[in-house]
Amino acid sequence: MKIKDILKVWKSVFSNWKYLILAIAIGLIFYSINVLMANFSLTMYFYEQNGLIQAIKFFSNLFLGFKGTILFSSFISLMFISVFLGMLFSLIAYKTAMIKSASGKIGTLGIVGVFLGILVPGCAACGIGLLSVFGISAAALTFLPFKGLEVSILAIFILGFSILKISKDIKRGIICEI
Repeated sequence: MKIKDILKVWKSVFSNWKYLILAIAIGLIFYSINVLMANFSLTMYFYEQNGLIQAIKFFSNLFLGFKGTILFSSFISLMFISVFLGMLFSLIAYKTAMIKSASGKIGTLGIVGVFLGILVPGCAACGIGLLSVFGISAAALTFLPFKGLEVSILAIFILGFSILKISKDIKRGIICEI
């Protein structure tokens, strides 16, 4: 598939304001979760001491200044993952809507695809929660040569591949290859 075709698909999807807003919202939510996970105890302490309004103000300051609290490489990878996750989720929603409008129902594989699409992201800053489910703690990331940046780069490649794959599927349309 040519780059021109991919850009046409993206233009088609993201020219619809619903999918653009969905992509932005998912990206911001993912970024916010990372900020909150990195500063959860501090935010809760601030909430207990100062109340909800002050805690929200505090969190917004953390949100805007998060770049200064983590490594630059981690921040850049987090931004890529946030944008890619938003794009992927919107493309999946678009593809799901295409299938639903064509057949009147969404297949089981479509639902599984959406679920797996949500589980794909992971980085040194945000993937710790998911990694701990598998018995890997944040301390294990310090033994990696690039302190967990490898996980972020892997996530970026997986998300990028997923975006290209679903873009190709959207371009192809609702055609069964069998």
